[in-house]
Amino acid sequence: MISIKNISFSYDTVRDTIKNISFTLNKGELIALLGPNGSGKTTILKCLNGTLKPKTGEIYIENHNIKNLSYKEIAKFISVVPQEHSAIFSYLVIDIVAMGITPYLSFGRMPTKKDYRTAYTKLEFFNIQHLAEKNYNQLSGGEKQLVLIARALMQNTDYLIMDEPTSHLDFKNQHLLMKELKKLSENGKSVITALHDPNLALRFCDRIIMVKNGEVIFSGENTKVMNPHNLQILYDAPVSMNKVEDVSIIYIN
Repeated sequence: MISIKNISFSYDTVRDTIKNISFTLNKGELIALLGPNGSGKTTILKCLNGTLKPKTGEIYIENHNIKNLSYKEIAKFISVVPQEHSAIFSYLVIDIVAMGITPYLSFGRMPTKKDYRTAYTKLEFFNIQHLAEKNYNQLSGGEKQLVLIARALMQNTDYLIMDEPTSHLDFKNQHLLMKELKKLSENGKSVITALHDPNLALRFCDRIIMVKNGEVIFSGENTKVMNPHNLQILYDAPVSMNKVEDVSIIYIN
């Protein structure tokens, strides 16, 4: 598992962006980070993947202190899907996906034909294989997001970190993506994702971590944490929940 123990981080000397964050990510779990804009969700994820170094606290990946791991070593444990990404060069989609194998390549080695065949199957997983020979920078935001997720699967790690993966997707693809993430977790992969939509978190995630002003205010199993009281405090808005054909719907009054 990944264990986060009392981490804090600050972008300046005035105040901490996140404060005393602690939780674990267990094998086969799908966790949602919920919170308003600017609450610290992205900062938490960047600390988890080694992009940012916590000011205080510790992060352990499979009993390895992240401080003692190189970026390449971290990439063998964790694959990351960022919120936004633009390639500097005009890569084809299939090249972007094949880059997922990079942490396992020695210096100067390129992906093999076998690697490219595997990359193609990752595109097939999301039914976007028709994009394989297209210029990545010319794709829509939603298409780019699916390609980046395919690249993360190509990386073949036990842990997957995603920052707002549904933000550029339409209604249908948001739900299709969350269904696939649920399948991945049920097959043993651990997934933690920042989400804006509490309805997606409620429907698909096993555990919820609610973050506000850089602190965890509620955390626990989906059914125990997702209630109007907690959501009202999280979002500073009157929240209600109703059931439609056994599916709970969250909305602001």
